[in-house]
Order: sequence, then structure tokens, then C-alpha cells
Amino acid sequence: MGKKKPSSSDAQLKLFSAIFTDIVTRDTQETMEVPFLSLSKKPRFTPINYTSNGVKVIVSGGEPYGIANIWDWDLIMWLLSQIRQALDFGEPISRKVRFSRRAFLKEARREVGGAQYGRLEKSIARLKNTTVTTTIRAPEGKTVMFNWIEYVEIDRDTDGYLQNVVVILPEWLFEAVCERKLILSIHKDYFLLTGGLERWLYRFVRKQAGNNKSGWTWKLRTLHERSGSLQRYSDFVGYIRKIASKQQLLDYKLNFFSKNKEYFLHAQRVFVKENVVTEVEVPPSRLVNFLSLKTTTYEKAKQIAPGYDIYALEDDWRKATAKNSLKLQNPDVAFLAWCKKVAERNPLYSSNR
Repeated sequence: MGKKKPSSSDAQLKLFSAIFTDIVTRDTQETMEVPFLSLSKKPRFTPINYTSNGVKVIVSGGEPYGIANIWDWDLIMWLLSQIRQALDFGEPISRKVRFSRRAFLKEARREVGGAQYGRLEKSIARLKNTTVTTTIRAPEGKTVMFNWIEYVEIDRDTDGYLQNVVVILPEWLFEAVCERKLILSIHKDYFLLTGGLERWLYRFVRKQAGNNKSGWTWKLRTLHERSGSLQRYSDFVGYIRKIASKQQLLDYKLNFFSKNKEYFLHAQRVFVKENVVTEVEVPPSRLVNFLSLKTTTYEKAKQIAPGYDIYALEDDWRKATAKNSLKLQNPDVAFLAWCKKVAERNPLYSSNR
């Protein structure tokens, strides 16, 4: 490890801006192999209660939001991937993260618009509302309790939709992403999977089967228990059978079969060059040199270009700078000058408004 995580006793967390694009998506191994999330878009208020081999997990979430679901988890994976990318590049990191709606939705391969902004805010609310109690990575004889998001601060646009967000992640997640052995890369097309059980199955198989040449086989009863699903076992078997009938789930070949009146699933990774996500990454040159814009620079930019999505302006500025191969002595000054030029050319508010 090249960096040590900030101490929990830090009185003031530094702000980390999530700005990387086209990076490998990571997930935490522990959340991939035991149930931590609802698999349905319908609000779930029934707690997840899982105990096995000394591991205990209780996940709860009351009215009006319920427990965070597997689509809400897209945001957590993306935020952790941003932190891991910065850590790999030796940049300052923090569990206090700022991001723009546009950046997340684009990387999660979702549409951009009011409906998605509303869904994103609901996801944040469910993640904040979900309480986890677990013995995983807790000192012996102890348990830890946390929410998937500890704190949220939302900037809104003129229509009232969330625009830019600051969140504080729990130390439990932050510690995981700081330890490379506790995270795994996932397939680039994971965000395109539409079914909750399909998403869960891929994550579980990715963790359990990994790159094992001969693959791995599980009883369906084990899968049912590990999923935390509220479905009856018979219905669960039907859904897994349906998924397996397609023969492949992203980069895993699936085989559903029965033996001695018991159902089984076998998964084996298929190494197709264009589909395999690797840990070999090329630093996005248009971003690396500008990771450390000052917090005050963003505040000044909002005043210089009122009404604009500052992080969208920042993204455009980075691309233009890279395209023109500019070497900047003072990125903060250059970015503010860019904002001023854009606002003067196309003001969103009149000076006497």
C-alpha cells in the first residue's frame, strides 16, 4: 500500500472530487459474496439477516425509503472506483467525495434528464437510510454499525433537481477500497444488466468463481441463502434457470443442472479479449494533471458562471486543454478564466436579474 487512509479522528475531512472517466469499475469482495442489498426495485422494509460460519450481517431500512437496492449500489461502486483510481495515481484521497450528476450518470451508462436526477436522489436517500450491522472486519468479539452513506449535501439546479453532491462514505467501505485485496474489477457492461437477480448473480459468480480455469459449482439452495432474496425457493430456481438458459452472463458461461433431486449451477469464466476487464489501466491524461483544483476554486467558479453546472464546465475545460496540449502553470486560474469566458459568451442570468 502506498497510502494510509486518514485517521477516523480527523476533525475535518478533506474534499475529494470524483472526476475520472473511462476507468475500471471496482466492487468490494465482501458485499459480493454475502447479502447486503435488496434485489428488487420495490421498496424492501424486511431486514436482511444472514449468519454463516461466524459471519453475521443485518441490514435494515425503515420508512419511507427501505433498504438500498442493487441499482443504488451503482453509485457506491462508482465512488469507490474513483477513490481507488486516485490512490493508484498517488493522488490525495478522502471518504468525503464531491461528484456531479452528469459524471455519475454518464459512467453508469444511464440517460441524463429530470427523471434520472430524481431516481439518483432517491438512491442516495436509500443508501443514507440503510443501516448495516456486521462482524465482517470487526475486531474479534465485536460488531460494527454504519450507513452506506454517512452524510449528504446536495446542490440543486433552478428546477429543483440535484446537480452536485457531497457525500461522506463510512470507514468500513473506505478501508476496503484502500486495500487492493478487498476489491475486484467487474465487467464493463455490468451497468447494462437490467435484472436485480441477474446483477447479484454476476457479482457473486465474479467473486466466487473468479478466474478459476475449471469454474465453480454451487447448490441452488446455497445461492438462495447468499442472495438474501425474499422469493420462494421454487421461484428463485426458476429465475436462475432462465438466466442460465442464455448460457452466458457477461464473461461467465453458465450451466444449470440437477443431480439427486438437487439443483446446481456451474459458472466458468470465458476469456474473450474484447470483453475482459483487466487491472491494467492507462491514466486518463486529460485528468491526471488537474486532480487538485482547490475547493475555493469551485466556489469562485459558481459566482463567475451563475446557473452553470460547474463540473460540466470543468469537464469541457479539461478536454479542451488536453486537445490543445496546453501546459498550465496555474490550473485554478486557467479554469476560472474559462468559466468567465463561457459566462460572458452565453450568460444564463442577466446582470440586473
